[in-house]
Amino acid sequence: MVASPVHGEELRPQLDDMVSHFARVVFGDEYGLNTGPKVIAKWQGPVGFTVQGRATQEMGNMLGRHLGGLAQLTGLKFHQVKPGTPGPTIDLLFLKRKEMANIKAANLDPDVIRSLTSDPTMVCFFLHWKKPDDRIIKAIVAVNVERDPAQIDSCLLEELTQVMGLPNDVEAYWPTLFKPYDTSVNWSEWDKLYIKTLYDARLKPGMKPVDAMYAARTIFAEALAKQP
Repeated sequence: MVASPVHGEELRPQLDDMVSHFARVVFGDEYGLNTGPKVIAKWQGPVGFTVQGRATQEMGNMLGRHLGGLAQLTGLKFHQVKPGTPGPTIDLLFLKRKEMANIKAANLDPDVIRSLTSDPTMVCFFLHWKKPDDRIIKAIVAVNVERDPAQIDSCLLEELTQVMGLPNDVEAYWPTLFKPYDTSVNWSEWDKLYIKTLYDARLKPGMKPVDAMYAARTIFAEALAKQP
């Protein structure tokens, strides 16, 4: 990656930088758990979601806004279901931090949960599961309801985006929620491009990094060519 530029007009990413950054976002691992995907993985078909815990009306509105945006960007259909409903599902857990340490799910290591919830300043985190490696079938997004609403809004946007198959935080010199400690409550135009690119039919589930980045480069080049 190139060094951060000084002037605002240089905040438009270069093609090579976008491809490199996208590869690290898609194939990296934010939490250092060695769970970064080896192939393109995404949701395939309608996705159910549950809302559990202490969600307020304001938090529900945030969730609805972000899922609505993701539906437009990915082409996926999201529908609310009851907890335990079979099928691809995102469980949204709105809890106090101490309650978050007690989250349980199949194939979930308690040590991982303790590590993720040990920081008193934490706002939210996500986990997701794939079966096979190219199909995301389950996710948990846990939200600390004791945090400020603006923090919850930003973190909820990021975690929902990451469970789509874009799991890693990576520094960049252009506006993006994938930067560590970013506080955006809306996607930048580049974030939207990343989400649409992952769910573009040219990025097929199961693609290895070399083939996936070749396809992504083509999509990014098309987008950049349309920029003024």
